[in-house]
Amino acid sequence: INGDKTVDMTDLSLLSLYLLEGNDDFTSAQLSAADIEGNGKIELSDLAMLRRYLSKRIDTLGPKK
Repeated sequence: INGDKTVDMTDLSLLSLYLLEGNDDFTSAQLSAADIEGNGKIELSDLAMLRRYLSKRIDTLGPKK
């Protein structure tokens, strides 16, 4: 989400702040990256999936297949 091509806690923090504060400063690339589930919306479920990924509970990010 922060554009450094690494998924880490910084991305989790940015997504959390976006959801809490409605950060209007996100670029279109950041909005696309934040839509982890790929449903066109940035929601708590995107944050939950990112958290599960970072805690190694799931192996991949993106829409469920």
